[in-house]
Amino acid sequence: MKIKGLNPSLAKGLDILRNKYNLDHFINEIHIHEGSSLKIDFKDKVLNVEIKRPSDLFFSLGFVLKNKEKEVSLEINRRIENLTYMVDVSRNAVLKVETLKKLIEYLAIFGYNNLQLYTEDTFKMDDEPYFGYMRGAYSKEEINAVENYAAFFGIELVPCIQTLAHLNGIRRYGLYNHLFDTADILLVEEDATYEFIEKMIKTARESFNSNFINIGMDEAYMLGRGRYLDKHGLVPRFDIMVNHLKRVIEICKKYNFKPMMWSDMFFRVVKQDYYGDAAIPKEFLDKVPSEVELLYWDYYKTDEAHYLKMLDKHLQFNNPVSFAGGAWKWIGFTPSNRFTQTAAYAQMSAISKKKVNHFMVTSWGDNGNEASAFSVLPSLAYYGYLSYLDSKLGQDYQAFFEATVGISFDRFMLVDLANYLSKDVKDLNSANKHFLYNDILLGLMDTAVDKSYPKLYKKHFNKLKKEMSYFGEFKYLFDTQLNLLNVLSKKIDLGVKLRAAYKANDHEALRNIIKDLKTTNKLILVFQNSFKNQWFNENKAFGYEVQDLRIGGIKSRIDTAISKVEDYLAGKIESIEELEVDLLDYYGGIENHQKVKHIVEYRYLPIVSVGVNV
Repeated sequence: MKIKGLNPSLAKGLDILRNKYNLDHFINEIHIHEGSSLKIDFKDKVLNVEIKRPSDLFFSLGFVLKNKEKEVSLEINRRIENLTYMVDVSRNAVLKVETLKKLIEYLAIFGYNNLQLYTEDTFKMDDEPYFGYMRGAYSKEEINAVENYAAFFGIELVPCIQTLAHLNGIRRYGLYNHLFDTADILLVEEDATYEFIEKMIKTARESFNSNFINIGMDEAYMLGRGRYLDKHGLVPRFDIMVNHLKRVIEICKKYNFKPMMWSDMFFRVVKQDYYGDAAIPKEFLDKVPSEVELLYWDYYKTDEAHYLKMLDKHLQFNNPVSFAGGAWKWIGFTPSNRFTQTAAYAQMSAISKKKVNHFMVTSWGDNGNEASAFSVLPSLAYYGYLSYLDSKLGQDYQAFFEATVGISFDRFMLVDLANYLSKDVKDLNSANKHFLYNDILLGLMDTAVDKSYPKLYKKHFNKLKKEMSYFGEFKYLFDTQLNLLNVLSKKIDLGVKLRAAYKANDHEALRNIIKDLKTTNKLILVFQNSFKNQWFNENKAFGYEVQDLRIGGIKSRIDTAISKVEDYLAGKIESIEELEVDLLDYYGGIENHQKVKHIVEYRYLPIVSVGVNV
C-alpha cells in the first residue's frame, strides 16, 4: 500500500489497523491532506482523505470498510470536536494493559480522540504503599505503555482521579482517617488533605503527558456534614465546594494541568436536585472559578428536550461545558446497549444543537464491574458514528459496526438478552444480576418474578446458543452470557415454586424441586467457570475474589435449601422458617406484588438479604 501525506506519529497506528482489518485487500493507495472537515473520496482502491484531526483518518478507514469496494465520495462536518471514552478501572476490574491496547484499536476506528482512565486509588504513588494495595493499581510504566499505544492513533490518554469523594478504597486504613470528613469524602480546608491531593496530581503529572486532568468532585452529598461541621460549624456547602475547588485548581496549575470536573455538586448543594427544574441563581454561578471545565453527566433519559433543558442550565456558568453520556455496563454481568443507543441519539442531537464540542462516553463498573469491557462495543461504535453523522440505528450504522467489529450488529446485540424482559427499547433493568443473586430461601425478589420469565429466558438461551459459532474472538464473553441465561432459565422461579410447594405441603413437588436445585447448582458452576475465564482474559486478578465469594454464596445457599427441604421431608424438622414467611412486595407495595420491568437493584447486598453485615 502506498501512503502519502501521513503524519509519522500515526504510521504505527495505521500499520496496526492495516493488519487488523486486512486493508490492503481494499486499498492500494492512501493520500492524506489536511483540511477543515473530513472529506472521503474512494475510487479504484485509492483513498483520498482530507482530515482535520487524526481521528478523521481512522474513522474514514471504517467508512471505507463499511462500503467494502464501492465508491465513496462525501464531506462530513463532524458534529463535535472531541469524543472521549472514560473506562472505569476502580470498581475491582482493572483492565490489563493488553486489554486497553485492544480497546484503543476499536476506539480509533470508531473516531475517538481521548481515553480517560477513571482511577480512584488504582494507580501507584510513591511512599503510599496502601494506596491501591491489592487493587491492581497501575504503575507509571503501565500507564506509559498505554499512553504510547494510544498515541499511535492520535488518542490522548487523560488522567481521571478523585479530589473530594469516592475515595472509599483507602478509607479502610487508619493512617488515612485524618483526611476524611465523613464516609468517603475528604476533609477540606486542611493542609494535610491538600498535601495528599497534590501528591495525587503530582503522580498524574509524572505518569501522563496530557495537560488535561479530570479531578472528579461528584456525588459528595454529605460534604461539610461530618468532622468539618464539628470544626467549622454550619457553612454553606456551595462556599465549601468553591473554596475547595480553588485550592485544587491552584495545584493543577502548578503541574500544568487544565482541570475538568463533574458538575452535579454545584446543583446539589444549592437545590439538592441535579436534574430538577430549579436554576442556580447568578450570585452562585459567578462564584465558580472559570478555569475549570464542567462535565454535565446524564445517562437516564431518551428525550432530547430533557438534555436541552439541562444544557441551558450549564451554559449559564462562566465555564467551558462538556457532556458525559453513559454506555450502560454497570448493571451486572450484562449490559444494556439497547437503552444506551436510544439515549445516545437524544444526547448527541442535543449537544450538537447547543454546539457543545466535547462529548464523553462513560462506562462505569458499579458494585463489581462484572460486564466485559467489550460488551458495550455496539454503544461505543454508535457514539462514534453519531459524532460524525446524524444517523438513527439502521442499516448504514449496522454495516459500519459489522465492518469494524467483524460481527453483525443484530448478532452482537444478543449480549443484552439477560436484561430483556420486554420489547420496549426504554426498558432498562438489571434482571441479569438481581435474579441471579435472589436468595432461594428468602426470595426477596420473588415478588418481581412474572410467570412468563422461565419460558422467556429459555427462549433467550436457545436464541443465543444458535449463534455461538459466529462470535470469533469475543466468544468467551458470549459464553458467559449463554451460561448466565441457562442459570436464569432454571433458577428464576425456583424460589416461587419452592415456597408454593411448601405452603401446600406437596412432598412430591418438593422432591422434584430438590432435583432442580441440584441441577441449578451445576449450571451455576458452569457459569462461574466461564465468567472466571472472561475476567482473567481481560482484567488483572485483584477484585475477582469478590465474585468467587458472591457466586459461591449462591451455591452454598442452594445447598442449605436442599438440606432443609430434605430434613423437612424426613421429619427431622417441623418447619422451614424462611418459607413460613409471606413475602412482601420488593417495591413497598406490601401484598401488591409488582412485576416492574425497569431497573430493580444491581447492588449485591440489598438483593441477597435484609440481614445486617451481609
